[in-house]
Amino acid sequence: GSGQREDMSTFSFHPVKTIAMGEGGAITLNDTELANKMRLLRSHAMEHDPARGSWFYEMGELGYNYRATDIQCALGLSQLKKLERFVEKRKKLAKLYDEFLEPLAPHILPPSRVGGQDPALHLYAARFDFEKIGKSRDDVMLALKEKSIGTQVHYIPVHSQPYYQKLYGKQSLPGAAEYYQKTLSLPLFPLMEEDDVRYVVQAVSEVCGL
Repeated sequence: GSGQREDMSTFSFHPVKTIAMGEGGAITLNDTELANKMRLLRSHAMEHDPARGSWFYEMGELGYNYRATDIQCALGLSQLKKLERFVEKRKKLAKLYDEFLEPLAPHILPPSRVGGQDPALHLYAARFDFEKIGKSRDDVMLALKEKSIGTQVHYIPVHSQPYYQKLYGKQSLPGAAEYYQKTLSLPLFPLMEEDDVRYVVQAVSEVCGL
């Protein structure tokens, strides 16, 4: 998000993310022209002209209502004060998952990482070889739900969505398709403790017969 390698970066403040504001997000950039354009578009593209009246504004193009509320921003600022603690806890939990899942390899593998990076994961998207396990993803998810463990699939490949198929036609992206077939996100949030991670992995092992 520093702008050293990109024109702009986006950050989500959805409730499951490292910092939560209920919804919404932020964009960082180093381009004044782009920043002014985005400030304009986020509030109906209304431009104020005090010379024509303190109340006067006009809309030269179509804008949007993308303003975060004051309450959301207050929550976000309070979350920033806890960011270091949140990041440390998420890294600790991810490391525990890596350790506890190791005996289940190669049927279940941790999320892949890129060398030289130290991410604070907001999702723990484990990779399951459902074919070798002999169970469908739905079977595993439903069995875990019966043990009070919620899981989710992150994400359905964008190129397979009808909207993008209409725009670009059907695309063949075998890497994305293979990843989608194997991914299943396990619970990960700062209030979890080591015993919670252990319980999840034990349940996964039992459900998958490993």
